[in-house]
Amino acid sequence: MAEHQINWSLIDRVRTKNPIVLTLANLVTIDKVADSISAVGASPIMSVEPAEANEMANLANAITINLGTVNQQQIDQIQTILQTVSPLKPLVLDPVAVSAVPSRLKLAQSLLNEFHFDVIRGNASEIAALVDADNTSHGIDAGKVDRPIQVAELCARRFQSIVILTGETDLITDGQIIYENPFSAEMLTMNVGSGDMLSSIVAAYLGVTSNTWDACIVATVLVSAAGVLANRYSVGLGSWQVQFFDQLSIMDTKALLEFLEESEEDYLD
Repeated sequence: MAEHQINWSLIDRVRTKNPIVLTLANLVTIDKVADSISAVGASPIMSVEPAEANEMANLANAITINLGTVNQQQIDQIQTILQTVSPLKPLVLDPVAVSAVPSRLKLAQSLLNEFHFDVIRGNASEIAALVDADNTSHGIDAGKVDRPIQVAELCARRFQSIVILTGETDLITDGQIIYENPFSAEMLTMNVGSGDMLSSIVAAYLGVTSNTWDACIVATVLVSAAGVLANRYSVGLGSWQVQFFDQLSIMDTKALLEFLEESEEDYLD
């Protein structure tokens, strides 16, 4: 649990300020990510062209680098963007499948060593791979990781970033303090792209605040709350996805606080 009062009003601030989020996207989930950014009140840019990298980077309030379908063209674009904006604008890294594909791990570690990312968001296997901790993985899905809290803390300290380790229980850490998200929805783990969406929603919140810790917590809890509420009105993955985007679209600070109070009455004490 965080040691200070979380600024849940960031939810309304994003809707008011409409920050621009540039996502170097996973092409498998690009539509979902763009829609999720829009649903929380931000403005998505999903660029894949290296020639426009400088212009897109200058437009953005925050940037997400997603390695989900990375190719050489995108690597060139990533390098150009990071050289343009680092450390001037908030950066989120989503190291998709680095635990399963050595070339992705090499790329992710190279980026982390050369540039500072405010946030690293990945599943347990991905975060473990970044710090050479033992893990198993199943394709892009997380496998078994011993002591995930310690792994997340190590990753945060090594790269001086806030780490969001997502899974059955989401963990957020700056290397010292740990926040455990009290909410989860099974469909979030079944839905392809849930992590990709969270990474870019985190960037949306980073676009309106310098408080990276609060941005990570608010975005993570918001996505989980939307997933839990979507469960109430769905019968399977298809209807859940519709309800999930509906919940993201209508959720404001007041609605989230009501959800928190309803779900766990001592949560805000």
